[in-house]
Amino acid sequence: MSPSRTITLDGDLIADARALRDAFGCFTTGVTVVTTCAGDGRQVGFTVNAFSSVSLDPPLALVCVDLKASSLPVLEQAGKFSVNVLHADQEDMARRFTVKSEDRFAGLECETWDHGVPILPGCMANFELETEQVIDAGDHRIFIGRILKVRFDPEHEPLVYLRGQFRRVHTD
Repeated sequence: MSPSRTITLDGDLIADARALRDAFGCFTTGVTVVTTCAGDGRQVGFTVNAFSSVSLDPPLALVCVDLKASSLPVLEQAGKFSVNVLHADQEDMARRFTVKSEDRFAGLECETWDHGVPILPGCMANFELETEQVIDAGDHRIFIGRILKVRFDPEHEPLVYLRGQFRRVHTD
């Protein structure tokens, strides 16, 4: 086991970014796919691990999206989106939505709820949201959404991300 390291961020962008990646990599996150629809009806989706509840009253959650993400303009315009929480057997789905591809939804049967955004099948949880607030923060844009509808199945084990890899967590 390697000893812990303490690093003072000193403005060296490459070294600081590596140190931050390594430090944040020590925090286990869940794995989600954010989905929405473009104005022309095209389905758009991408894997996100920066997802969190914000408030129960009103019901709010947030996702953080890199400013360089190709799907960002569609998410900004859509006003509605879903967050699909993946379980341990859905690593392939997580990878599918990270690959640069014409149609990440090819061959995937999705459902839609009240607001027409794609809801991925068989997930541990699905949230349908309406964009309530958007905040720029560094190299990301934070979308705070009001939760309109939710479905969950806690019987699955979660898919998590830790130290740059997808992992499984055995739950009792």
